[in-house]
Amino acid sequence: MFINKPLLTSKNLINLLISLFPLFLIIGNLAININIILICLLGTVIYGADIFKVDKKVYVYSLFSFFLYLILITLIKNLPNLDVNNAYGAHIVKSFFFLRFFIFFLVVNKLLERNDFNTKLFFIFASFFSLLVSFDILVQVMFGKDLLGYSITHNRPSGFFGSEHIAGGFLQKFSLFFIFFCFYFKHQNNNLKINFFIISGLLLFFISIFLTNNKMPFVVYVSSILLFYFIEKRFKIFFTFFFLAFIILIFFSNYTPSAKNKRMNDVKYSINAFSEGAKVLLKYSPKLFMDENYKNDSLAITPSGYLFVFNSGVHVWKKNKILGNGLKSFRLNCVYKSFHVCNTHPHNYVIEIMVDTGILGLFLIYSIVIFSLFKFYIHFAKNFTSPLRFLQAPFFLIVLFEFFPLRSSGSFFTTNNAVIIFLMLAIMINASRLNFNKK
Repeated sequence: MFINKPLLTSKNLINLLISLFPLFLIIGNLAININIILICLLGTVIYGADIFKVDKKVYVYSLFSFFLYLILITLIKNLPNLDVNNAYGAHIVKSFFFLRFFIFFLVVNKLLERNDFNTKLFFIFASFFSLLVSFDILVQVMFGKDLLGYSITHNRPSGFFGSEHIAGGFLQKFSLFFIFFCFYFKHQNNNLKINFFIISGLLLFFISIFLTNNKMPFVVYVSSILLFYFIEKRFKIFFTFFFLAFIILIFFSNYTPSAKNKRMNDVKYSINAFSEGAKVLLKYSPKLFMDENYKNDSLAITPSGYLFVFNSGVHVWKKNKILGNGLKSFRLNCVYKSFHVCNTHPHNYVIEIMVDTGILGLFLIYSIVIFSLFKFYIHFAKNFTSPLRFLQAPFFLIVLFEFFPLRSSGSFFTTNNAVIIFLMLAIMINASRLNFNKK
């Protein structure tokens, strides 16, 4: 006798909300925050106080210490200045509201501990929306407007994201789920159709991210594929094909006349700007970061403005190296002067965390990340023949490159970045529990 199970259960609903995060990232911060609140409320209804009873206590204790310390240092640094600027009060409120990501982390962690996480649903939605965004970028490049009628702004296609030029970062992360989705099924059933999907996916996302003119996501995407190539050498043919396409694309970006293809030249300029900025960073950064009065006219010609933002962040951090200055303090403490650029954040996770929470806060959060990456790699290496490796790899690659200390980035404390960080971290810590055959 067959028994019909109810489709809309609380666990199915919470899995649907988590799997729809790629869509909410496209819609915007309001949708993301509503979704986080719903997940936290639903999670506490399903599991109650059990969300605080975890298997891997060291992660939760360290993470809670980081969130608690962020609130305390923000209170200490901002309370005396409430009468000076309304921003100080706003930062205190935001530090408490940032706790939602800790509850969110606990709920996702408990879903995985109880084997209630729907891995297949998450991969399906992540794959679908990454393909949709990629297709939308191509439409926008070819016809000048995307599927929603958004035009290209500042010669940087961003598709559904409109004037926010973050499509490259979105694709760099969520495209991995489609690619490894295909690798998983290839391991299970080797046929030509799956080979076609793998090669097409690698090239589609490669070209789409390239066209968005988002330099760092492009570098991270290529680096992710390259890293996995060295770890997983059983599929050399796909990676060889991918890197051949990479070489061809870079070649054309260097030799395409501007009269024929303006976008190729814009991408070429961005690649050159990135490489030149890296050279300047390596050559001058020690003197800049150590000597606040250091001056060199040759720095004025560098095409990379991130060097000056990093420099500004380091000097703000030096004002309170151990304890930090509280949440979102960079904009309040940055001072315009030679080779300093003030912005809403320092465009680097390490510098931003040090500015806001000092060495203490950086140690708390990066100890969690480094330890979890190390534990993951040990597990990954021990299960070399398991197809589940392909379900686990995207989370590892996203966390690894998200916390790579030398990259430029958005703000660690913004909604769209924080939700990705704590979602991917919670799943990666419990990667051994991922399975398409459950739920």
